[in-house]
Amino acid sequence: MKKCIAVLIILILCLSVLTAEAERKAVVKDNFYIGAMRVVKCKEFVSLRSAPDKTSKVLAKVPKNAIVLYCSNNVRQYAKGPHKKQAELFIRCEYEGQEGYILKKHLRPAPEAEPAETRQSSDIMTRDEVIGNGQSVLDWNEFNVSVQAAYEEITEERDRWEYIRIGCFINDEPIWGYTEAVKQEGKPVTLKAFMGGMEDDPMVCVYDEEYGLTMIDLLEGTESWIIPKWTCPFGDASVIAVGEETGILYIAGSHGPDPVAVSPEGTILWQSEIDDSGKKDPKEIILDTEAVQVKYGSGKTARLDYETGEVISISE
Repeated sequence: MKKCIAVLIILILCLSVLTAEAERKAVVKDNFYIGAMRVVKCKEFVSLRSAPDKTSKVLAKVPKNAIVLYCSNNVRQYAKGPHKKQAELFIRCEYEGQEGYILKKHLRPAPEAEPAETRQSSDIMTRDEVIGNGQSVLDWNEFNVSVQAAYEEITEERDRWEYIRIGCFINDEPIWGYTEAVKQEGKPVTLKAFMGGMEDDPMVCVYDEEYGLTMIDLLEGTESWIIPKWTCPFGDASVIAVGEETGILYIAGSHGPDPVAVSPEGTILWQSEIDDSGKKDPKEIILDTEAVQVKYGSGKTARLDYETGEVISISE
């Protein structure tokens, strides 16, 4: 934590450069818009190409069962010259931030992976602005550094939006702010803020059930990494534990997969498979010296191996 404080004190001197604006990708959902699609009918991968042509440059190899986003069937408007002949064979899409074209015969609609409409911005806020009319969901303090977060639901032109606002402070002076919002689509969305990282290098985590898990650097307020929901869903992330010495996140959800372990660098280390119909409603994750314990509301306790996530035992 000493390293964090030293750098954060320097940041106080340059508050003016830390205000920035960033919006999630704007999507035009016209008659040609398909949405998220899954790669199918291939041996290992398909090619994401720079143009709708089988001879165009390969930008990336997209593995089987991977999700591609913002798919559009209106490829002809982007096809120029010789590419027009093959345009109807391709879908325009995005994979890991790269836009390109994939043969449509390898793709199938994946509406379950379609991201909700989300927004993100970075604006320095006072504590009162962070709280607004919402509810405090995180109040973390370490020496003279603190992080405050609040959750609020707001109606905007008949649409219901959920907001989570986060502010970082030194000696109560605002250093950076972060806001994420997601549009409700018929049901409340899970938005959470909690501390992650290691004891001497803490980070702020934001979980948006409709978007994914984001790690925010405590020093700069910028996104260190994102695990999209279609890569690894965490359900409602009802219980979370953090290894103080390792920074590994252990997450389990009431309507999500079995517990998942995530490294401080954003790598999925393992996803456990607990074959027991009696386990319901995870209530607590305990990190003891020998195993990861997951306690369930149904009365069950699962003990998992730290290295692999394999079940050691299940008890009442």
